[in-house]
Amino acid sequence: MEIILYITGGIALLALAWLLILIAKMIGKIEPAVTELLVDLRTIVITVDELKVQMSPILDNMAHISTNVKGITSNVNNITTGLQNQMVGVHETIDDALDIVRGTLDDIERLKDDVVATVAGPVKVARSATNGAIGTGIKVVNILYKLFGNRKKPSMNGQSKREK
Repeated sequence: MEIILYITGGIALLALAWLLILIAKMIGKIEPAVTELLVDLRTIVITVDELKVQMSPILDNMAHISTNVKGITSNVNNITTGLQNQMVGVHETIDDALDIVRGTLDDIERLKDDVVATVAGPVKVARSATNGAIGTGIKVVNILYKLFGNRKKPSMNGQSKREK
């Protein structure tokens, strides 16, 4: 009875180790995608910063132009005031978009670090604790699957048709 418990415990340990190895492989596949996403987001932030720098003189010029045009007519005054307000709104929208992109970049960086820290530690502990026993265990599981996993179960449909 104790031998069965030891074997069952060993199989459970092998299954847990196998699961941890699969999780580590998945993290290894996800990490390059997250890194590439971070590079893309940094590029977006740089592009938005450049756009902001290029649009600032335009916004300043619009304010100057609207001030000069106010004296011509009241209709032109109303139009330029509206245009100035819209340009200020565009400037604020660009600032908000830049803040959102930076916040997203920080969140993704934090998430990547959390995922790596959560999975990498247990996997390293499992690897150091088993000293090659996982590979041997996986081979044993594969052999058992080849021996017992390919047997076909008898079909119930075939029996019920014969009985009628």
